[in-house]
Amino acid sequence: MYSLLVASVLAMVSALLGGLTNIWGLSVHREALRFSNGFSAGLLISISLVHLLPESSLEINYPYALIGFSLFYMIEGITRSGACTEQGCDKKHTSGGLVAWSGMSFHALVDGIAMGVGFTASERLGFLIALAILIHKAPIGFSLSGILSSRGYKRAQVVRLLVLFSMLTPLGAILSGYFISINISVLKAALAFSGGTFLHISISELLPQVHNQRSRSVVVYVIAGMVAGVLPRVIGIE
Repeated sequence: MYSLLVASVLAMVSALLGGLTNIWGLSVHREALRFSNGFSAGLLISISLVHLLPESSLEINYPYALIGFSLFYMIEGITRSGACTEQGCDKKHTSGGLVAWSGMSFHALVDGIAMGVGFTASERLGFLIALAILIHKAPIGFSLSGILSSRGYKRAQVVRLLVLFSMLTPLGAILSGYFISINISVLKAALAFSGGTFLHISISELLPQVHNQRSRSVVVYVIAGMVAGVLPRVIGIE
């Protein structure tokens, strides 16, 4: 539980710093955003296909994986929420501020639940999920604050919504850490659900964003993320 608590706090700080960076008008190199989203995409693919789904008794719990994928597909399609690879992408965002905030906030809550599921299953899996979320949270916070600011929200309002958004990942992690460990069948279903959500985030949200930039470095970042996700299984780290 201590590892989960530390990872949850770090995820909250990552989202806050990403959002505050945008609010303060600090410059972020485009390549850093590409790396964050590309590496996260590869890491999430490996986490889903190598760790979450194989350990979820997928032959029984496949409906939960499908639900996780479909639910995030519908939310992303309605809210158009996600991380940006361009500093000015908030100006092109088609959703209203609260709609985007709601979609990203649900995303953050499920990220926390997945983190709690991972640490309940094993320290190795929990660490990998936490790493992916930590890397991905800063661009999400950056995007959210940019979207809200571009929709006319005052700085104080943006900061309040950013803080609420950042707190949802720790909330989801702590709640799932307490309740999912009660029943092994619930844990298996939660692993399948988390695998479905991570698969959608990686292939339907992150990969299209980074590949729209037509940068060859993105391919390296994605492959590096995949390797980082597979390596613990290959070398037998438990």
